[in-house]
Amino acid sequence: MPELLDELSEAGLRAANRHHSRIMGAGDEQAFAQFLHPNFIINGPQNICGGRDQILRLSQGGAFTTENCQTRVERVSLTGNVGIVMGDDMVTPADGSLLAAWFGTTPLRRRFTDVYIFEDGGWLLLARQGSVVKEARKFGT
Repeated sequence: MPELLDELSEAGLRAANRHHSRIMGAGDEQAFAQFLHPNFIINGPQNICGGRDQILRLSQGGAFTTENCQTRVERVSLTGNVGIVMGDDMVTPADGSLLAAWFGTTPLRRRFTDVYIFEDGGWLLLARQGSVVKEARKFGT
C-alpha cells in the first residue's frame, strides 16, 4: 500500500484520496474491494445511489476505468477518525466504462465529496458523491 495509508492524519487522508484515484483509474478491482468499507455507499455521476456490493459488481470488467484524471482537492476535514475530501477533477472516461457509456470519451469535469474512515490501522472509503458538471458562464444563468 502507498505510504501514509496507515496514518491517522491529514497527510494520511490525502494519501488515501490519491490511492482511491489511482486504483479507480487503473481498474484495480481487488484493491478497490479491499479499500471499500463494508458500509460503503455512493451517489454517483450516473445518478445511481448504491451500496458496496452493487458497486463491486459494476466495477468488474473495468466499468470505472479512465484514460486520464487530474484531481484538485479544495477542502480536507478530519474529525476524529472520519475524513472528508472535497474538490473537482477532470477525467477522460476509458472506452467501455460506465462514464463513457453515459457521457462519451471526451474529458469531463466532476465535483466530488469523498468520506473516509480510519479503522483497524488504515483508511477505508466510506461514502462518495460525484457529479458531472457543466461550466457556467455566469452565476445564476
